[in-house]
Amino acid sequence: MACSVVRSPILRNPSVRHYALAAAAQAAVPSPDVQVLGNKITVAAVDSNSPVTQISIVFKAGSRYETYDTQGMSHLLRIAAGLTTSRSTTFGITRNIQQLGANLTAASDRETIAYTVQVLRDKVSQALPFLEDVATRQVFKPWEVSDSFPRLRYEISTVPEECRIIELLHKAAYRTGLGFSLYCLKRQIGEISSETLQHYVSTWFSGSRCAVVGTGISASELSSFASQLQVSSSDCKTEASKYYGGDARKERNSPVATVALAFEASGLEKGNEALAFAILKNAAGTGPCVKWGSGASPLMKELTAAAGTEPVAASAFNASYSDSGLFGCILQTTPDVAGQVTKAANKWLRSANISDADIARGKAALKASILGATECGETQLENLTQQVLLRGKVVTPLDLAAEVDKVSAADVKNAAKKISSGRPTVAAIGNIKTVPYSDQL
Repeated sequence: MACSVVRSPILRNPSVRHYALAAAAQAAVPSPDVQVLGNKITVAAVDSNSPVTQISIVFKAGSRYETYDTQGMSHLLRIAAGLTTSRSTTFGITRNIQQLGANLTAASDRETIAYTVQVLRDKVSQALPFLEDVATRQVFKPWEVSDSFPRLRYEISTVPEECRIIELLHKAAYRTGLGFSLYCLKRQIGEISSETLQHYVSTWFSGSRCAVVGTGISASELSSFASQLQVSSSDCKTEASKYYGGDARKERNSPVATVALAFEASGLEKGNEALAFAILKNAAGTGPCVKWGSGASPLMKELTAAAGTEPVAASAFNASYSDSGLFGCILQTTPDVAGQVTKAANKWLRSANISDADIARGKAALKASILGATECGETQLENLTQQVLLRGKVVTPLDLAAEVDKVSAADVKNAAKKISSGRPTVAAIGNIKTVPYSDQL
């Protein structure tokens, strides 16, 4: 019935175009209002006209801050979101969030852990106490933590191979810190106690490592909420990540071989160079842009020639963190030609054989992705939180697109030349009998 209504011609009358014109005439999304409160929490708000408000409490407490004995901590914290807190039960949180028609989620990456609520604008005041409970008032009752282990096992067993190859790549590249996985190790299930979880939270969930970010809410209202959060006042310093390079291999009986090849790139602290690597990624090619197409990017042409008649799929890869980064490619092909395709990828990455036309295309693709992200409220909020915590400043999408325009072709080629002298990292999964080791490239 709903589909029939959507197809109804009455929804295509001229009034719809009038609404579209009115929307286009409105001012662009306002610039975020950023301030640091007395408890050292950074607050960033974009008071848009959206009827849905999104608020995130984000901490610099991702998997890179774990130790060898506490690996999997961030994964378990994600699952523990919504358990009983010091003033709300699991049932109370779930029931009230449902009654408000809201969503309460937890997400983490190697740098951060974020707790986010999405709720209608007129119900924000009712939802915020539960967001505060989940993010800052955890108690980690032992029986509730142990009840989460089956879900932990399930999530580990369903990690797709595309994610596993990325985890292997980081482990080989950094060993510790950024090398620690986003997913808990099987041997760690049952080894992390509620006391260990509480100690991790009290250490890393501090005001100086926290940001409260919101869209569809005023800066004054968000600041008032953030100023009342009970967070630690500790200020733990962390060591910079060190890139090592090397190999990580996982052999399986499989009809394909999946290989990730990467080199050290730039972190977000080197803004212009980080943008150059982002442009280089799009110039190299991130897969076909047309459904069922094979792609005509420079990297894909090189790998297709090396594979001959065998099928091959590949995409350039770029990951930028606060103080380091990885650039390379991920490829998948049949075992017999995986070795020669990997060598061809290494040769292309080291040769910096990229034209000005490819760079112009890469800049256009990067700007399209930056501006396109503003159409999705969730992506907009994520970008805002990452900029606040990892870069210490916020740049609007239009300004960021302007910065991309300022990156010259020479800057991109210089970034590509940085790879040529670097040590490679190779991760491989599947039937990898022909895949070379990093010291053979």
